[in-house]
Amino acid sequence: MSIKALKKITLWGLSSEKEELLRGLQSLGCMHLIPLRQSEETFGEQSEVQSAKDALHWLTSCPMRRRETRRSGELTANDIVNKVQANKLEHRQTADKRDALIKRIREVQPWGEFNFAPLRAMASIRLWFYVVPLKEMIAVEALELPYEVVHQDNKDAYVVVLSKQEPSTDILPIKRSHVGKHSLDELQIRLEEAEIALEDIQSERETLTRWVYIISQAIARFQDEQTLQEVASATLEEDQFFLVSGWMPEDREQDIRLFVDQKLAAVTFEEPTDEDAPPTLLESSLRTGGGSEAFSFFQVPGYRSWDPGNMVFYSFSLFFAMIMSDAAYCAILFGIFLMFHKKMGQTEGGRRLLNMGYFMSTLGMLWGVMIGSYFGVAPEPNSVLDKLAFINMNDYNAMMTLSIVVGVAHLIIANFMNYWINRHKTTSYAHLGWSATMLGGVFMYLGKIGYIFALLGTTLGWLMIIGGIGTVFWFSSERPYATTKGKILRTLDGLKAIYNITGAFGDVLSYMRLFALGLSGASLAMTFNNLAKDALDSSPVTGVLFAGVILLLGHVLNFALCIMSGVVHGMRLNVIEFVNWGMSDEGYPFKAFRKQED
Repeated sequence: MSIKALKKITLWGLSSEKEELLRGLQSLGCMHLIPLRQSEETFGEQSEVQSAKDALHWLTSCPMRRRETRRSGELTANDIVNKVQANKLEHRQTADKRDALIKRIREVQPWGEFNFAPLRAMASIRLWFYVVPLKEMIAVEALELPYEVVHQDNKDAYVVVLSKQEPSTDILPIKRSHVGKHSLDELQIRLEEAEIALEDIQSERETLTRWVYIISQAIARFQDEQTLQEVASATLEEDQFFLVSGWMPEDREQDIRLFVDQKLAAVTFEEPTDEDAPPTLLESSLRTGGGSEAFSFFQVPGYRSWDPGNMVFYSFSLFFAMIMSDAAYCAILFGIFLMFHKKMGQTEGGRRLLNMGYFMSTLGMLWGVMIGSYFGVAPEPNSVLDKLAFINMNDYNAMMTLSIVVGVAHLIIANFMNYWINRHKTTSYAHLGWSATMLGGVFMYLGKIGYIFALLGTTLGWLMIIGGIGTVFWFSSERPYATTKGKILRTLDGLKAIYNITGAFGDVLSYMRLFALGLSGASLAMTFNNLAKDALDSSPVTGVLFAGVILLLGHVLNFALCIMSGVVHGMRLNVIEFVNWGMSDEGYPFKAFRKQED
């Protein structure tokens, strides 16, 4: 993976040919345009387009979809959108009616099945309904109006008060219930009719999903026209000529030349200068491009920097595996990616992330086997799985050492890449100095805890630290050293750079989270296992149920927490610590002026 080389393109043409030339550039789709003037026009989204987007969302969110057609026959896109919007409105109204009927049935059900007699037969006496808490029945008994308790449960009494006029609101300490004029049986019939109508509307919605492609193309067509208008308004015009400028991939120069040769236009190509700030166009492989996809979500590398996508692909996968620290959890995650394989594989970016998901979950399973953790349970002694588990998570010193070594290696790679990209500058040697300093610190640490000979670790470590700090001190500034002022300022710059050793120490220690989070996930899994075992031992009958619930809910919760920790902290180490040492500038993405319509 790499950052594609760009060239600056400037195209001149006749104003009368501007629309045709811009449409041609839009069809080529390889140019990131540079606005040459501020447009005073505003291009808001038309209501028809918003309506089409709403219709498209309504169809694409349908659970069941029909095969899409690419021919609309006599129907126009507007006709189809109107049909979809009518279906959506009818669905909403019918669903609201159904929900209102369900609510009404719930309110009427406690009163039982009844029908109101004609008002004349009741001598103009009306029935007023109250659901009265039992503790408030004293107020009911004190009523002067006649009443009847028609139903009672352990909480409320259902009271009917007889009166020609609606009783005042203060005769009882509760509000009147509105049961309506329809009987329970009639309400249930209406509910069934509403649900049948809703099914018919949903069936019509499924039928309309065959027009998804037609609507999406209509939206794309309008957006293409809107983009064309915005670009046209940002071009520079003078007399009968116009000028458009932008950035294009270096390997597309021949395509532009062939296009211009067929038009009344002229074009020039220029290499980027030091004053230019070109956009960043990443060229990522399908196999490891998921690293660039994940990294670009947070930050885009500068054009003159380097693409850390490959490094992020492998380092993030390793960090995620160490934080998950369970073979069974990673196997489940692998299965989840398999379930969403078809959906994620519909786009190139989705396929890249899918490959990354497969890799990191596979690496997680291997790491889980090496530490011997399966839902927090260790394999039986002397079994095959036990022999494969040669890493002891309970050896805190070894795990902390591993985390520190991984962190230092990660930061050394970052510093070396920053040096290589900026090797034409003398300040780049400071990154080699930091690499030597970090490596020297690791040698001293390994010698002190006995992983290497103490004398070798101390001697080699001190030499690398002293040499590294000296390199950082001398090469962290480009100030001239000839004058007294220059010497003083360069010395201050060097001392300021050396002060960053505290930041380097803190960044290395940040990688301790790999061990801490992995240990916490494994400990939480074992805790849920022990709780389930205690529940099972407490009762041979109900204990099975409680143990199953504890295991299910506990491991689901722990699985979710481990994934969250793996993603957040694994990416954090790449985006913050790694980028802090590995990248000197941030860029902005290359946005091609291209057609969206097929």
